[in-house]
Amino acid sequence: MTLQFDDRRAASLDGQWDFFPCDADLAKLADLEPEPIGVPGLWEAQGYLSLDGWAWYRRSFDIDDTTGFWTLHFGAVMDIAEVHLNGRLIATHDSPFTPFEADVTPWLVAGSNELAVRVLDPSLDDPEHLRLAHGKQGWANDIFPSRPSLYLTYGGIWQPVSLRRHGPVAIGSVFVDSDPDDLTVVVELLNRSDDRLDPSVTVRTLGIDVEIASAVDPRGATTVRARLGSTPAPRWSPDAPALHEVLVDVRTQGALSDTRTDRYGLRTVRLEGHRVLVNGSPYRMRSVLVQGFRAAELYGEGSVAQIEEEVAKARAMGFNTLRLHIKAFPPEYLDAADRLGMFLHCDLPVAEPLDHAEMGADTSLSRRCATAIREQVRRDRNHPSIILWSAMNEICLSRPELRQSVGYEQFARALAGEVMANDPTRPVIENEWIEPDPENVFVSPILTAHWYGRLHRDYLAKIDAAATRWESGDRPLFVTEFGDWGLPDMPQIEVPPFWDTRAVHAAGLAGSRWPGTVARFVLETQRYQGLSDRLQSEVFRRHDLIGGYCVTELTDVPHELNGLLDLYRRPKSMAAVEMRRANQAVLPMLVLDSLVVAAGQSVEASVHVANDGPALADVTIETRFGDFVAPGLDETLAFDASHLSPEEVAARFGESTWAARVGALPGYTASQVSTMVLDAPVVPGSHDLVVRLSSSSGITSENRYPIHVVQEPVARGLGVGLARGSSSDTEAALAAVGVVPAADGVLVVGEGGLDAAAGAELAATLGRGGVGLVLAQPASAAGNYPVPVTIEAIGTAWGSSVFQFTTDHGAIPSFPRRAVLVAEDSTIQASAAVSQIDGRPFPNAPVVIAYKPVPDAVTGTVVGATTVGPGRLIFCQYRLEAPAAGGDVAARAVLVDLLRWATDRRPVMAVERTAEPDGRELRLYTWAEDVAR
Repeated sequence: MTLQFDDRRAASLDGQWDFFPCDADLAKLADLEPEPIGVPGLWEAQGYLSLDGWAWYRRSFDIDDTTGFWTLHFGAVMDIAEVHLNGRLIATHDSPFTPFEADVTPWLVAGSNELAVRVLDPSLDDPEHLRLAHGKQGWANDIFPSRPSLYLTYGGIWQPVSLRRHGPVAIGSVFVDSDPDDLTVVVELLNRSDDRLDPSVTVRTLGIDVEIASAVDPRGATTVRARLGSTPAPRWSPDAPALHEVLVDVRTQGALSDTRTDRYGLRTVRLEGHRVLVNGSPYRMRSVLVQGFRAAELYGEGSVAQIEEEVAKARAMGFNTLRLHIKAFPPEYLDAADRLGMFLHCDLPVAEPLDHAEMGADTSLSRRCATAIREQVRRDRNHPSIILWSAMNEICLSRPELRQSVGYEQFARALAGEVMANDPTRPVIENEWIEPDPENVFVSPILTAHWYGRLHRDYLAKIDAAATRWESGDRPLFVTEFGDWGLPDMPQIEVPPFWDTRAVHAAGLAGSRWPGTVARFVLETQRYQGLSDRLQSEVFRRHDLIGGYCVTELTDVPHELNGLLDLYRRPKSMAAVEMRRANQAVLPMLVLDSLVVAAGQSVEASVHVANDGPALADVTIETRFGDFVAPGLDETLAFDASHLSPEEVAARFGESTWAARVGALPGYTASQVSTMVLDAPVVPGSHDLVVRLSSSSGITSENRYPIHVVQEPVARGLGVGLARGSSSDTEAALAAVGVVPAADGVLVVGEGGLDAAAGAELAATLGRGGVGLVLAQPASAAGNYPVPVTIEAIGTAWGSSVFQFTTDHGAIPSFPRRAVLVAEDSTIQASAAVSQIDGRPFPNAPVVIAYKPVPDAVTGTVVGATTVGPGRLIFCQYRLEAPAAGGDVAARAVLVDLLRWATDRRPVMAVERTAEPDGRELRLYTWAEDVAR
């Protein structure tokens, strides 16, 4: 096949190649039967999922005229490549994400040429894998084993291949420093000849022509600088992504030797105290992490149209930055971000697992990692969308003590230094770390935190305290990873791929006692995910020192389901809406102690505003239960309540509205502006507390909080007794709901109080046909129950959420039935659940169930009851005592429900469900007098 050359005298070598999935001598390939394979593409994405080790690629091409000089270019080969042309080894490369070139002039022949590439994909147990800058290949396989996860080790020629013809001096790279006040273009020249040459270099851009004389030694390299000075040309910004072209020509002896065109943007990035400034204005990162996995391409990338659609979806959710995670994304992705106006935070591919003994200033590992960094930075540094580099990610997470070692310090300094040496125009994070620890940050001025948690008051308070701790610092701090989980839609697939999640979750749900459909459970987990992510992001936005956040992640990857989009880039609708709300440039926020309130109770909250833009004048903030009817308000952030009558509005939401005139609001900062006091609706059920901000400049923004309204939680006159040895905390919790313990009645065992003596008393009570209510117990108390019990921890670290849902049982009427709980239990969540009781996975009457999917799946009962002989055992793993004694409405309501259930006095409850225009469901409860059951 004769190659066809384009205007740049380049020809593509992409297409079908011969593939030999084995290791053999090059000469022996002629005796083997090849298999067809596509280039570019990973071999795993083409059916070779289990192939590790060496394999061969081969193709032939014809050239009629070989005069001149020739460069063979590979976009990237995963992982290690040996390139042979016409039987001769001409190049090797061991960075799996970045391009490399070879001068093939001496070995090309007129007519047919044979190109063969030997490729090594080291297996996970190959020591070579630990000495590569391999990105996330093989990451966390103890948690997400591959397969079914996509953290495989990959192999193949996965980026384009081309052959280029040029003169004796070739252009190696062109770097435009993007500084509009002192624009400089740096050109690298490569002399492919055996003669010393004196080429001239012409740089053309923005209507400016600069010609520079140069000299380059035989087979040598040099750089030339074109100082273009200041320019009034348009700057690049997300709102106006102006791009410019630079054309570089190199001539030798009057003839054109090589030419290159690059695109760039004009803008500045600098640090000032704890802020990052872009074009002189403070930059607040609202970022989402992108892993770059796709269903068909696996670790590869989709088409340009697919990339643009993905970036556009992130932008529509209000994100201004994408964190491209631990690999060099293809240039087409960066080009799309340049065109569409999306900042990029680019990771370099240094991640665990790696050989910790090889950390140092000059080891095989550090040299390879430095090369990978240098090649990626030099390839991508002209993209104006890139605002930040990260040299490493969570290195030494499994052995944090090594961060104090000399080898680690040398490693960190070497890699961060490599970034700065090749791109001084942007800041660098030297190691993306889980907590700010400036004593182990040696080069970078930027600190990071990876704060993973869940929707719980204690966790929100924890990260708020952590942010406050660093408030006085003068270094930028970014929360570069956080986020919760929500399941994707799971359609039936006739022949599911190896990573398909539906079978896992559908089977798990089938055994969990979830009373609804899979689709309903999925939707409610997305509601949980969205609210959890938003409330965490609000904590970060209330603190000026935190320069921004990055949600993990934009899309699901198997089996990580924390994406705002699924693997096919379809939105998880409720999660996406919540993050769009969180990402508003001007965001009014409430700091609420709880999302559960008693009917008619006054709700008090401090009011904050995060303003990521210029100062605003004549700012007014209003709050109310139910929606403001506002023509033109963004329909994804609010819905119109005009279809309701005034009586319906009053019945559902109450009539109270709170407002405050704030006046001037400073720009690029977060402010506490007021304190709100507002009466809750008198009708129990789910209500939205809506916050609306307006200003004279026409900016209107809105936020909302799902408030769960319950009946006043008081239960006087119930017959309740305390187990011997119960603590004063149990008595205080009972007193908070109006219950005075008596000598007999339902036996209550306080939290953590089920020791051997209390267990014997409980067994005796049940043996007499009595009722025992056991409040939250640790796993160590399991042996003291009157029946065999297994208690398992359900705390969430990174790696999936624990979803707690109600069955159709009505024992806890302050909770909605058959619902994934979101706001309703966010102050009392259990840390353990009963996974086995009396030889069965569930008690006779499971009421609240905890379901944690992969990894480390757990299903257990949080609230339930079972018969023990003639008696009845009720247990509750929610932590109620301290919150109830402190006035927490959710804890008091659940405690009252439990006591009424235990004493057979529960309220009659009817549930009315109505669909709202935005697809959400409003639950309204009506109550009658207590009656004996």
